[in-house]
Order: sequence, then structure tokens, then C-alpha cells
Amino acid sequence: MAHIKLDGKIILAGCLVISDKRELLLLFRKDHGHYETPGGKMDLQECSNPESPSISDLAKTAKRELHEELGDDIQVSDLEYFGCVEFKIPDGRLAIAHKFLTKIISGRPKINEPEIFTKFDYLPLDRLEVHPISPDLKLLLNKLKDIKL
Repeated sequence: MAHIKLDGKIILAGCLVISDKRELLLLFRKDHGHYETPGGKMDLQECSNPESPSISDLAKTAKRELHEELGDDIQVSDLEYFGCVEFKIPDGRLAIAHKFLTKIISGRPKINEPEIFTKFDYLPLDRLEVHPISPDLKLLLNKLKDIKL
């Protein structure tokens, strides 16, 4: 599968799944030893213009990745664009992560990719820094604490 890169940076899209208790649903990725949002690389066929992915294209990627990682039986609210950050993924490559706010409105998440993720947890937004979290989440900590439900 061909993935989108802009200026040599991998384009990622993911979901910030927030609970009514101000907790963020995160997956624990065993090879990186940290929690991260459901999400992943944007596929070329998901993008109407690979030179400039639209928010709509990025949202499609984020939703596809959410279902691939947490199961098709969950339904989520409309995705709301939250922002993006540039960072280095653990293997040293540069990436741009676009994040969307959403919440689960029905169904139960499950680990759909046990070869990658060992578990998922709901972690309090105001205490994320005490957990091992992905580099992109570290860059979003202050903005995440300001989320209004």
C-alpha cells in the first residue's frame, strides 16, 4: 500500500477518543513501549490530492484506522479536527500527525491488532504525562488539558 509523504514526512491521522470522564482512550504499542492514539498512515487512494490532503481525507484515514485497531462494532461521533504536530517517530523518521476529537456513542472497543497492541486504557487527560506516551501526544499535552467537553 502506498502512503502519503509530504516534504519527506509521513502523513498520519488519528483519533482522540474522549470519554465523559475526561479520559483519553489509548492503545499500548508493545514495540515502542508507549501509549498512542488509534491512527496510522494515510493511504494514497484515500487522498483526493496527495500534494495537499484535505481535512476530509485525513478524517477518512483516522476513522479507518480507528476501526482497524478497535473493531468495526463501535460507532463514534462526528470527527472534529483538533490539530497537528510534527515529530520523530521512534525509528527516527519524520511525521506529521493530524488528530481528530471524537467519542464512542455505541459498541465496545477491542484490540483488533494484538500483534501490535497489548491493551487499551482510558487515561485521565490531566495526568497523561505520568504514563509512557507517544512523542506526538507529548507535544499535544497542554492543548489536551484544555479540551472542553
